[in-house]
Amino acid sequence: MMRIFPVLCFCLVIYVKKGTCYPNGAPASTCLTLYPHHQSTVHQTSATPFTFAVDKTTYQPSDELTITIGSTNNKEFKGIEIKVHRVDGNQEVPEGQFTEFDEIKLKTNDCFGGQKNLITHNNSDAVTSLTIKWRAPGQNIGAIQFTATIVESFSVFWFNVKTVVQPASNNNIVDPVFQIPTIPAEFTPINFNNCGQTKGCFYHPKTCTGDDCAVAVTYMDNKDDTYTIELIGDANNGAGYIAAGLSKDKAMGEDVVFFCSVGSDTVGVKLGYNPGQYSQFDYTRGFTNVQTRFVNGKISCRFTRNKNATLYQAPNLNFDLSEAYYLLVAWGGTYSNTGEVMHHTDTPVTTNELVSLKDTTLLTVDGPVSGAQTLRCIQLITVISLLLVWL
Repeated sequence: MMRIFPVLCFCLVIYVKKGTCYPNGAPASTCLTLYPHHQSTVHQTSATPFTFAVDKTTYQPSDELTITIGSTNNKEFKGIEIKVHRVDGNQEVPEGQFTEFDEIKLKTNDCFGGQKNLITHNNSDAVTSLTIKWRAPGQNIGAIQFTATIVESFSVFWFNVKTVVQPASNNNIVDPVFQIPTIPAEFTPINFNNCGQTKGCFYHPKTCTGDDCAVAVTYMDNKDDTYTIELIGDANNGAGYIAAGLSKDKAMGEDVVFFCSVGSDTVGVKLGYNPGQYSQFDYTRGFTNVQTRFVNGKISCRFTRNKNATLYQAPNLNFDLSEAYYLLVAWGGTYSNTGEVMHHTDTPVTTNELVSLKDTTLLTVDGPVSGAQTLRCIQLITVISLLLVWL
């Protein structure tokens, strides 16, 4: 059965003033990405003129290591963000603790229940060098990577500056609490013939039939308290993302969002949360049976989730996928080779009624939603990722 709903502009807005900045450092919401969303500014792809080094090539549990940031020609920089994480298994969880640093220039953030596990600038004063001490965890976690973003100015910054330190021993390495999902090379094509029969589907625009849609979502109850979700959509200038959000109302806030985004010619899955009129990423956990593909300008992904979509950043919110939600579909560009989502120029579409993921109805909406409609719908920038500007 097909039901056609009139299109509803689901406007994701955040109030942004030109030149708005965070001179006192990156907010804790960047714990996962370390990416400064300086409006549409993209990171530099040239070699960084700054040095980023650690004083040891190996570490033991509870060792203290010294990090130095500088340049060979006394070039100044204004901001940094650094975290340390595993090389294998889980690159998201910040490890260890920053213990000594210039407390006038720098400050620490407590990410995801840890203490002082991310360090950033405390003001926008220009400096030519910084020295920071970091203490390793009290257990062997294997090879670790020191990852930094170094900001010279609002529009000039280097992302994913890194150096790796090996464990002194490969014995007794403690596994991470959760593993980032492994994505196989193969992708089983999405079967749209089952839409309206064994699975529910949401097409946009209404004239499409699946593979030819600008964006489409399918969902299926696996009858074992898990749900399989599939997304397909057009890439944006050779990159981009598609996202499906579940909301209890038509206003943004306290929503869960599933992202499929392109980074370095591969597609990854991410879990997001809307604490207000923006999105921020949560730990990528709880995904199974993940498959993705990026071919001929089309992004495709498939994953299975338990009915309880638990969020680390909002543990008191229980997103029970067996309940009914408004289904939001959004798409847009990504920052070059990162998979980090940019603000979208097209207005997301949403169902006009609550939808159960157990339902097998085929849904669609009237008419395409264009950038022109976006401008009529809102007069502010629309975003699906938190617009972060530091300097």
